[in-house]
Amino acid sequence: MLVSVIIPAFKKQHSIRENIESVYKALTSTRYKFELIVVVDGFSADGTLTEASKVVYPNVVVVGYEHNRGKGYAVRYGMARAKGDVVAFIDAGMEIDPNGISMILEHMIWYNADIIVGSKRHPVSKVNFPFVRKIYSLGYNLGVRVLFGLKVRDTQTGLKVCKREVLEKVLPRLVVKQFAFDVEFLVVANHLGFKRIFEAPVEIDLSKDYSGTSFKKFLFFEPYIRGVLIDTLGVFYRLNILGYYNDSSNRNWIYDRELDMRVNTGAVKRKFGSKYVADFETGVLKDIKFSVIIIVRSINDHLRENIDYIKRQKYKNYEVLIVTDAQDRYDFKDFRFRLLCSGVVGPGAKRNYAAARATGDYLVFLDDDAYPHEDWLAAAAGVLSNNDLYALGAPALTPANVGILEKGSGKVLESSLASAGAVCRYIPVASRYVDDYPTVNMFVKKKSFFEVGGFTEEFWPGEDTKLCLDLVARNGGPFVYDPSPVVFHHRRNLFRPHLKQISRYGMHRGQFAKIFPGNSRLLSYFIPSAFVVGLFAGPVLSMVFPVLWILYSYTLVVYAGLLVYEATKVVLSERNVFLGLLVGVGIFLTHVVYGTCFIIGSLKRPKLALKRINLATGNYIDG
Repeated sequence: MLVSVIIPAFKKQHSIRENIESVYKALTSTRYKFELIVVVDGFSADGTLTEASKVVYPNVVVVGYEHNRGKGYAVRYGMARAKGDVVAFIDAGMEIDPNGISMILEHMIWYNADIIVGSKRHPVSKVNFPFVRKIYSLGYNLGVRVLFGLKVRDTQTGLKVCKREVLEKVLPRLVVKQFAFDVEFLVVANHLGFKRIFEAPVEIDLSKDYSGTSFKKFLFFEPYIRGVLIDTLGVFYRLNILGYYNDSSNRNWIYDRELDMRVNTGAVKRKFGSKYVADFETGVLKDIKFSVIIIVRSINDHLRENIDYIKRQKYKNYEVLIVTDAQDRYDFKDFRFRLLCSGVVGPGAKRNYAAARATGDYLVFLDDDAYPHEDWLAAAAGVLSNNDLYALGAPALTPANVGILEKGSGKVLESSLASAGAVCRYIPVASRYVDDYPTVNMFVKKKSFFEVGGFTEEFWPGEDTKLCLDLVARNGGPFVYDPSPVVFHHRRNLFRPHLKQISRYGMHRGQFAKIFPGNSRLLSYFIPSAFVVGLFAGPVLSMVFPVLWILYSYTLVVYAGLLVYEATKVVLSERNVFLGLLVGVGIFLTHVVYGTCFIIGSLKRPKLALKRINLATGNYIDG
């Protein structure tokens, strides 16, 4: 039997060599062959990678990546590279005695266990445990038992061993990268039928802050505790509301690219639960033809700007189809541009009209008020040439030289507090899988587009969400987001146009959460509505139940603190206090408007209404 042991390490340059040596010595005392995988969780942070690499044994491998991603990410990174029949992980640092590994391995055999958990609460464990951490641990594990029915008294001790079959079944479904990785791992394993989970004794000394985890603030004021609770509630939501972890779920694959970072080095051979196989080694740039589709009510100033930037593309194999309401004329001075007339119909119908006349391999949906970087199509061709992708989403950034009200709107959207997981739409982030993306900067293989019947014409906004839902269902997995094919997207000014647009998004997302749960029941979509209900119902309920005043007041203080934090970031980066104030107010109003309209949309279907335009410029004047 081969045993793989993973050590995730962050900022351990002073202890990692001793740590590796002690674990290695403990493993040599067992009767099993083993490999030791050290994962440096952010080698740019300190000299951990350098120090770890000084330990030279034939069965010790040191791997890592540049920036810190959290313990959960590091463990999964190592697990994806493990070859053993049994896989274990032990936290870096000297607080856990590694000699306990041999006992745990024997427990695996004796109990025929799926998972063995090192437990501080095992009757024969030897633990030096600070009182405050003991209280927190007891409370947290009680909550885990209530939420998940998990019969484990200690989920958080950093020593666990599992069978490889558990790893292969559970690993692709995990999402948590930081605080509650251990809980998610155990909960998902238990949910998938791996019920033989047992606890084993450990010897552990937590009297010193070896792990870097210290509690200097009370309960929710402590970032670590807050992070653990948020991640744990996220696991509960995915398990019981989304059914995310089920075999039938379309979401099993969504984080696979981050799970196995070999994608970024060109060494990916397979993906769990996904048909997507990345191959970045060939470097071959295929001659893909792109059909860029832009829909407008009429020729406008933004469109003229867009046309000018498209002509600057370094990649030349493309055509551009512009669809207007009525017959119009425009001297493009380029044979690749065509002007079409669809009549007064919705965006979905307009795009379908253009797609039927496109001759390219990929349809490229671009908003008229966006314009591309000169490397836009070249970057997309680079991603699509070496990967068999049916769709690709890419970011739409706020232009640099715009007015303060437009810039403020962009800063609101770029804030994680406002956009949550959708922030990748507004700023470049690491490549990932997505199952929903707006058509401001989206590439779809023409064959795949027509296989699902194109856009559903009765929705706007939301026609792109329905298209993505159909594409994901048809292809059995998500599509890729890549930050390289960049466009710049003009925002609606703060406050009225911006909030009008947000209201449309909220209304339709509320409707879709009811009728299309596949990609519209994310927790982040519901939180603004919960905030609005709590904001206005809180004072009333607090008069009936005075104890709620504490929770209500604390929530408002924390929320106000987050707004101040986001506003301060803008002030410091842009050196503009007024812009920071605009962003703080903008985020608050965005939450209120979106949350309110989400509730309305879930109760009443929004009507399809085309956007109004300025008759002089042709630009949109509403959201």
